[in-house]
Formats: sequence, C-alpha cells, structure tokens
Amino acid sequence: MITIGIANYNATKFLDTSMQSLQRLTKNDFKVIICDNGSRKSEIKRLQKISRKYPFVKLVFRKQSAFGSIGHGEALNMIINLMDTQYGVILDSDAIFLKRGWDEVMMNHLDDKTRIVGFPIPDNPSRSTNFPSIFACMFHVDTVKNLKIDMRPKDINKDQDTGWEIRDKFIKNGYGFKIFESKNTREYKAGPFKSILCTECYYGNKIMLSHFARGSTLGAAKYFNWVKVPLVKNVLRKTYGYYDRGKWLKICGKIIDMELE
Repeated sequence: MITIGIANYNATKFLDTSMQSLQRLTKNDFKVIICDNGSRKSEIKRLQKISRKYPFVKLVFRKQSAFGSIGHGEALNMIINLMDTQYGVILDSDAIFLKRGWDEVMMNHLDDKTRIVGFPIPDNPSRSTNFPSIFACMFHVDTVKNLKIDMRPKDINKDQDTGWEIRDKFIKNGYGFKIFESKNTREYKAGPFKSILCTECYYGNKIMLSHFARGSTLGAAKYFNWVKVPLVKNVLRKTYGYYDRGKWLKICGKIIDMELE
C-alpha cells in the first residue's frame, strides 16, 4: 500500500486528470490524501466532487498560517503525519504521472540503503539539482518520520525552500537516494510538451511524469512584463495561463490513454 499526499491551494483544475492517472496507471494498492490549504469555496466544491468520484481520496482541510512556501510546508507536515503505509509519495497538485506502473519503477529503486527516489529540479543554479525534489518523490515513510523532518522552508536564499530538510537529514544520516532525469522544455524540444513551458521527467527514454510547475497562479508573473498597462497585462497573463493549462492537461490525457492501449 502506498499513500500519495497532495497539498492543494486553488489548483483543483489539475486534480481530476491527476486522479485519473493514479487510478489507471498505478500498479500497487494506494490511497490519496489531499490537504486543502484554504482554497476558495468554488475550489472546495470541486474537491468534494473529486472525492465522491474517486473513493481512494481522503480530504483534509486546514487554514494555512502564511501563504506561499510556509503554508505549503505546513500542509506537507500534516500529510506525512497522517501516512501509515510503508511507502509515501509527495506529489504537487500540478504534477501528473504518465507511465503505467510508475509506482513499481520507483519502488524497485528503494531498499535498506536507498530511502528516497524521484526527480530533480532541472538545471536551476539556485536549487539543488542532485536530489529528488518534492514535486514528485517516493520514500520510506518511517525514515522521514524518524528523522523528524520539518517540510517548512527556512532560508530560500540558502537553498532551504520547502522540504529542504529531507535532503539535509538524509545525507547527514547516510541514506542513499536515486534520481531520474528532468528536462525543462525551455531548452528541450523533443518531448510531447515541447510547445508548453513545463518540466518533463524521464525513466530511460520513456516519459514518466510532467510537472506544469506553475500551480494556482498558472505562472502569470512570468509573462508579458513588457506590457506597461497593469490591467491589460493581467488579462494577457491569465488568458495565456488558462490556455497553457488546458493544452497541458489535454496532452497528459492523451498520453495516459496511450499507456493503456
């Protein structure tokens, strides 16, 4: 049995496709804990609809003490505390597994020495790129609990963003880790998401997961900085983000269907 934990904040548009992926592509028994971090009422209604549609989903609601990385870390602390299975997975709300048997692949790389497996942040000089990132990783639950890992950030400027203690404490205690390959589509244009800014994650030459990596904001702050009129800029950013999200989810759905053919 695997417990998959997802912290959600106004990003439920991604979750139906994510739950379809887990339901159709996961080999082992699993359950999902979705911790909502104080989303809008309309988002809560969508979450409740998802929990009725997918019986393996358990919803947990909380109000974060601070927005951003701190609130996200608080939610992950709650999720990990609720995990009671041998293996745990942390998955961002906008990350979707795309390979049939993804869980078996990751689990086969875990043993008494290697206690965490996942994907690194692709080519980001300000973040650790040689350790599994928490946007999608599998680990031994007891190890994370025994090390009393706090998922909240400390000093982002020192590479201590959300989940930084996992890397720090695993390495200090001599635990091994395994990373697969992550590619940023800003540079990598040979994959299925080449027309969208996102992360593609591979096991060998097979795509295993994609991370939209823009969450509830849809990456709005990254685009149209050349526009000087604030109102026009906001409209353009939202329109572009909505379009990109819809296109990304459609491609994810197609890949999931192809995995089952």
